[in-house]
Amino acid sequence: MRNRAKGFSILVFLTLLLSVFTWSGDAGAAQPSGKKTTQAAAAPSDVEIIKAIDDSGLMKRADGSFTVIPPVVIAEKGKRNKDGSWPVKVRFTLKYKLSDGKDSPPTKTTSSFRIFRDKDSAGDAAWKAQLGS
Repeated sequence: MRNRAKGFSILVFLTLLLSVFTWSGDAGAAQPSGKKTTQAAAAPSDVEIIKAIDDSGLMKRADGSFTVIPPVVIAEKGKRNKDGSWPVKVRFTLKYKLSDGKDSPPTKTTSSFRIFRDKDSAGDAAWKAQLGS
């Protein structure tokens, strides 16, 4: 009986010892690496926002019905949305093509965009823009 109790206590001790090592190993593995977290959480710069809007083609028309006059100004950056996108308001100047073929006087306007990370055609991460917030 005494040998059984001694054997049982050794088994319990080894189980506790192994579980301590297992728990401490899992705690380090569950945390994401700092590089990915920092990169994903970082807001896009003004230059990246303007490039994303320009690359999206939202401010270009094949028929030339309007023209964006530089400079494009980031008026407001919002807090990151739950879906990972960044709402921004962009202020720019437009010239519209009138029905008689002439250009209208420059008009200042503000539009809202959602800027988010996506993959480009080469499979690399890039900022994309979507009209509306």
